Amino acid sequence: MLILIYGLAVMCWGLFRDPLSPEEAKSIFMGRHVIAEWILPCSEGMATNNPASAIESLTCAYPGSVAIAPLVVALADSFFGIYGSRLVGAILGLLLIVLVYQIGNTPLHGKRGLITAATFVFFGLPLQLSVTASAGVYAAFFVGFSLLLIESNAESRSGRQRRFLLLLAALSFALAMITNYITALFAIPFVLFVFFRYRFAAGSLFFLLPLITVLSLYGYLAVLPAWSSLHDALVISLPGGWKIPSSKFVYILGWLVMPYLLATFGIFHKEGGKNAFFMMLLASPSFLTPYISSKVGDVHTAVFISLIFLTPAAALGVDRMGEIFSSHKSMPLVKPFFVSIILIIIWVFGIQQIKELKRERPDLSPAVAFLYQKGSACTTVLVDSDYGSPEYVYRYYLEERFPPARVAPIARGNEKERRDMVISMRPDYVVVDDYHSVRSFVQVCHEYLAQGFTVAATYQMSLASGVKNVRIFQKGAL
Repeated sequence: MLILIYGLAVMCWGLFRDPLSPEEAKSIFMGRHVIAEWILPCSEGMATNNPASAIESLTCAYPGSVAIAPLVVALADSFFGIYGSRLVGAILGLLLIVLVYQIGNTPLHGKRGLITAATFVFFGLPLQLSVTASAGVYAAFFVGFSLLLIESNAESRSGRQRRFLLLLAALSFALAMITNYITALFAIPFVLFVFFRYRFAAGSLFFLLPLITVLSLYGYLAVLPAWSSLHDALVISLPGGWKIPSSKFVYILGWLVMPYLLATFGIFHKEGGKNAFFMMLLASPSFLTPYISSKVGDVHTAVFISLIFLTPAAALGVDRMGEIFSSHKSMPLVKPFFVSIILIIIWVFGIQQIKELKRERPDLSPAVAFLYQKGSACTTVLVDSDYGSPEYVYRYYLEERFPPARVAPIARGNEKERRDMVISMRPDYVVVDDYHSVRSFVQVCHEYLAQGFTVAATYQMSLASGVKNVRIFQKGAL
């Protein structure tokens, strides 16, 4: 109960304090589109025949079903705002903590549910990612539920119950893959893990066959019509064309270094060492994420799922380290003392992970507040940025405040494209950020000044990549 209270407190802090991110705003707008149009699969030619419809193109290129996470967050937002959308994720996050506790409490993992749940919560990243209105926590929840059904069902239950729960596990894992396609990276090791836990016939008939059937049906109805848009949105680098910089692997390792270190100690646990090894293998596909997607959000989802697999192994590592540091002394409080020390170290690591994750989220609130205060009816805002479609953040706040306000993006444009956009859109305000290089940011600002704009406001964002400038231009003199 104390672990859940701590998790809830951390999630509530993020739920109310974190600024709206571009990923959250895009999820809400895609969900609104589904509610308004009720177009679940991407219709043939939607993205090519309607290039002006940005939200339809975004829906086509979304790596997951828009009828799950985007629809849920949009419905929650329509009733309770962004906090309602995040609250759904927070509830799933709390349920996931319970699932991880139950996984760690199975006989296969030595009935160490309390240590497993504490380790999962103290890692920090699951708590922070649970309160984002995006698909990551939904996919992680379905994976966790599937893993629990497989682990708790492997060495107990009657034959009929085992078959039913195995079928349910297959459907849950299929939902995870449909929710976020990046989950497909874990499909092959997960199926092999099922065969390790069950007989080949049972695993094939009640897990693999239902999984393939559901995914084939969904692929035919939803993925194939949108494949051209999805293919353009994904980064697929096969052997022979390795172009993924090592920095991306270092980035993933930075999130998983502590769990893998603890899981390595778990391999040497006398009771569950073999299980720890298989859990580490299950988590390893997250390092393939850069070959499938260049989006940071997909990396976070893959790491989130990896932590579900790694945490039971890490809990065994915590227990094993407690035995080593206590030198197997018979005094009853020695081992719990060292286990507590290790958990405190994990907690400090997790706090740093949360801070780092928060620093990756751009805070557009000052610009939104300025435009919200200064804008008027029919305000037109041009967003000149190449970072994660921030125009949806401005649309989320400004379209409701100033109907019919217009927000238009321009990403990675040259001087001619900027001039053409200014002529066609006639913006009242232009928001420029320096996700561009320093030289191009200065150059872009000079271009808008030359077109008759005046600097109306300037502020800075402190991100993991450094301090970034944001400059707001107003048409004409102040």
